[in-house]
Amino acid sequence: MLKYPIPKEKRALLAKLYFQVSVTPGMSIQVVAICADGLSHLTRSKKKLSIEDMRLPWTPLYDTLCKDLFLTRRQFEYRSVLMLSLCGSH
Repeated sequence: MLKYPIPKEKRALLAKLYFQVSVTPGMSIQVVAICADGLSHLTRSKKKLSIEDMRLPWTPLYDTLCKDLFLTRRQFEYRSVLMLSLCGSH
């Protein structure tokens, strides 16, 4: 894809930047998708970038997933009632 290869150090820094932007709260979906795609592309080859070259923090990703996957009881009940009312209207 690129005309010239990126050195490992710069590849790791760019991948970390893409990761940080993709887990930043309030970022638009398009920017997150572009950064996630770039991160995937940069980390695809184990020859070009290995686990010894870069470690990413897991907590920002966990915090982002917790907001969408682990609902409080009140949020769960509200969404259940909302879904039942939408399904029952047909």
